[in-house]
Amino acid sequence: MMEYENYFEKTLNFISIYQELIDCHLVDFITEKLWNKCLPEKLKSELESIDTTDIWMENNTRPELSNFIQLTRSLSLESCPAVICVDDLLKLLPQFPSKEQSIKNKFIESKSKFMNTKKSYEIDVLGKIIAEMALSTHSLVIDAGAGKGYLSTYLSEHFDVPVLAIDSSHTCHKGAINRQEKIQKRKQSLTKIRYVIQELDETTDYNKIVNTNYPDWSVNRNLILTGLHTCGMLVHSVMKAFLHAKDIHLLFIVPCCYHLTDESLSGRWIFSKNARMLAQQSIERSRHNKYFTPSLFYRAVLQVILHSMGYYNTKVGSGGPLDNFADYAKWALSKIGVDNKQVFITSKIPSTRALQKIYQSHIHFESKLHLFQTLRIYTSSVVEAAIMLDRIIFLQNNAQHSKIAIVRLFDPTVSPRCYGIFMIK
Repeated sequence: MMEYENYFEKTLNFISIYQELIDCHLVDFITEKLWNKCLPEKLKSELESIDTTDIWMENNTRPELSNFIQLTRSLSLESCPAVICVDDLLKLLPQFPSKEQSIKNKFIESKSKFMNTKKSYEIDVLGKIIAEMALSTHSLVIDAGAGKGYLSTYLSEHFDVPVLAIDSSHTCHKGAINRQEKIQKRKQSLTKIRYVIQELDETTDYNKIVNTNYPDWSVNRNLILTGLHTCGMLVHSVMKAFLHAKDIHLLFIVPCCYHLTDESLSGRWIFSKNARMLAQQSIERSRHNKYFTPSLFYRAVLQVILHSMGYYNTKVGSGGPLDNFADYAKWALSKIGVDNKQVFITSKIPSTRALQKIYQSHIHFESKLHLFQTLRIYTSSVVEAAIMLDRIIFLQNNAQHSKIAIVRLFDPTVSPRCYGIFMIK
């Protein structure tokens, strides 16, 4: 579909223009002078006099900022005309049932003590769609990266769909089996799930696994491959395996954890780790919360101290105290073992007074950092679009298909990774 191709080109053009803003890391905001380095002069000039809360205003009167925000929105998946909503997805099925047969509006009490509200919502939305597909095409469902088996259980318990749940984790496998036994005991019935522990890659023979676990299932282009928030590189492995598995006729996966994927499939752009991390940001949640944790600015000031002590490329991690900078800095310096390294005279942790003085001397950077981070969050939707389009274009260029689409499944304020990849071979 040329719409995906054209949209992909536009997102890559944006990323190339704002590459320094997208690829940078906030810990370097002060030390690398990112405010001056990464922002166009006109946009930077406008932001010099703006309040941090104004940047989220829907009707912004500052032309450069307004144009920037509108551009990022126009290049998000939400604005892509080729992205379809979940209500239209089932119409792509050749065996789409009549409205009387449809189960998408069926009420199911899916709340479980095993699931939080977010997970319950996701399982209910995706589960009904997969069930509709499986029942209307008389297919067995393969749940790749099944985790604790929530989706598999939902499909089997409520719709009697046969499911092969595959995951590499022994812990998840054990938890899924225990839950299945409790359900069977409560309902006094057998569920149609087979749980398998196995590492999945692009060479995985799904036919063989189905034949082993469902020996009575007559495999003949009647397999569906799915996964809810399929993590990192597993997305690529599942997609590649789908392309050469002749009996898997339908793919529907919801990717997540972009930062754990270290390759692009189209070969058109190399997404840096910082860009992939940025794509994980939720602009909807940020716009709603309008709150910045002190840890971002604390870490940027800490970087100044670390450089002055001769420590570069230091990972601190999260979890430090955020009541004041001095306590945070002492926690961080102690965590990386500053007390035990006597290479430099300044290798001892500075006093509370000294730390607070350093913090106050850099406090004027705080509002700029928040504005800078907000701009990066706006770009996150474009980077996410590029990553998802990279995948859909790879699929459409490597297989004969009757239908292919990016699908908006979830409310992004509830589930930020709300887009799925759908394909019928």
